[in-house]
Amino acid sequence: MIVHITLPEDWAAARNSGQYLASTRGVTMAAAGFLHASEDAAQVNRVGSALYSDRPDAFVVAMEEEALTAAGLHVRREPSDLHDPTSPLFPHVYGASVPPMLMRPIPRRAAEARVLREDDPKAQHLLDTGWSVESTSWGARLHLGDEADLSPYTCRVQDAEERGLCVRKLGAEDLVRLEALDGLVAPDFPHTPASHHDPLPADLSARIAGGDARAFGAFHRGELVGFTVVVQAKERWEVDRTAVDRRWRGQGVAQAVKASSVLDTYADGVRVWGTGGAAVNTASRRMNEALGFVLEPFWLALVPPVGWREYAESGPGGMRIES
Repeated sequence: MIVHITLPEDWAAARNSGQYLASTRGVTMAAAGFLHASEDAAQVNRVGSALYSDRPDAFVVAMEEEALTAAGLHVRREPSDLHDPTSPLFPHVYGASVPPMLMRPIPRRAAEARVLREDDPKAQHLLDTGWSVESTSWGARLHLGDEADLSPYTCRVQDAEERGLCVRKLGAEDLVRLEALDGLVAPDFPHTPASHHDPLPADLSARIAGGDARAFGAFHRGELVGFTVVVQAKERWEVDRTAVDRRWRGQGVAQAVKASSVLDTYADGVRVWGTGGAAVNTASRRMNEALGFVLEPFWLALVPPVGWREYAESGPGGMRIES
């Protein structure tokens, strides 16, 4: 991995054009013939101190040499002073431009993520200034009209029952088993800044009794093997969580309990439901799409880039980023 110091305006231009054209501050690749890069934190410190001392917003991007070579670019180690062959060697990337997809901003260590929808102008501004996507989450809505065909939901419940499951609404007497299953599967939930597993609400029993929360479960020979919890959220009912015992996943249990929740709340006049989850949980997203939920723009957890000074102070090897 080699690194390069860039400025927000150069990065934004590259994101908009698809071509990174700057060689270094104030010099294009066309003029220099190559892109200036650095090998490690010491070289970043040398370049930053010489050219970017007045730009604390300059940040560091990483490039993998194999990817650059595969894209038709060439990396050479050459003297920093082309007139002095004994000067320190720096990596130079030869080519007309570098695709920004091959340049990854290095995230600042332990930085707190900002969660924004992908269609929010603020998200695009942050991406233009070097922020990167740490994780992605999705949200979805289900809208049913007054004359909606409910057969897809009744069929999913019936399919589960034909396999020997009992699908029903849960009461206060079921909450101990619900809490036990929730605790059992909690480690399986993806953890991202925007989507993660939280303990069940302490007042869930009271909320169910009060009517602004409902739970539905699937039982096999008296054992709770899957459940969903939905809560009232103004104009819609929102899925708080859906969980299935590991032994029963991929067998339609989640669809059955979720379909049961739709049927029950629909009978009471509900016409809009919401749900969501981490993008890495593709099985959950596909399950909800199968039930008619329509995806909304993704939610992005964005983290800021590391500035050149911080990178320079990170030690001989510099910072590393995940592939």
